[in-house]
Amino acid sequence: MYIPPQIRSREWRRFYAGCIFGAITGYILFVFINDQLHEHLEEENIQLSTELNEIEAKYESLVNEEKEADEEKNQALTIQEIVPSYSNAKELQVDKLTQHQLSSMVKDQLQSLTGENIEDISDQSELIIATIENKQFIVEDFTYTLTIERLIIANQLQLHLSITLEN
Repeated sequence: MYIPPQIRSREWRRFYAGCIFGAITGYILFVFINDQLHEHLEEENIQLSTELNEIEAKYESLVNEEKEADEEKNQALTIQEIVPSYSNAKELQVDKLTQHQLSSMVKDQLQSLTGENIEDISDQSELIIATIENKQFIVEDFTYTLTIERLIIANQLQLHLSITLEN
């Protein structure tokens, strides 16, 4: 086996041993510094992920609160229910069944108003009055005409009606 003349000399052996030792030392330093940087970056990543989770939770709660507030606001500004009541039902001796049937007929007439904006309905109050007063309601071979005494427009559309019996 042939040994090159550079390896026979002592200086070259020291040079090669120094190169190998330097490479090993450099690799160890590289691994150490890289490990320190990764540890620092991992700690920062964990911190940022916890902050992100906290911010997402706050965001979700704010969005939910905003949705609930919007729903409450929309419900507060729309007609939810129509409630007719009769002022002279006892005087005319109109029974509860007939009152209930008249109420359901009035609700059917005004069904399109539920869910509408209160401001729009208040602008159309005369139309509501004309719709109810111009219609004759027939229950059990009796014809009834209703007159609106008072109309209250809020979340509940309250109608205070007077019953007139037609022949």
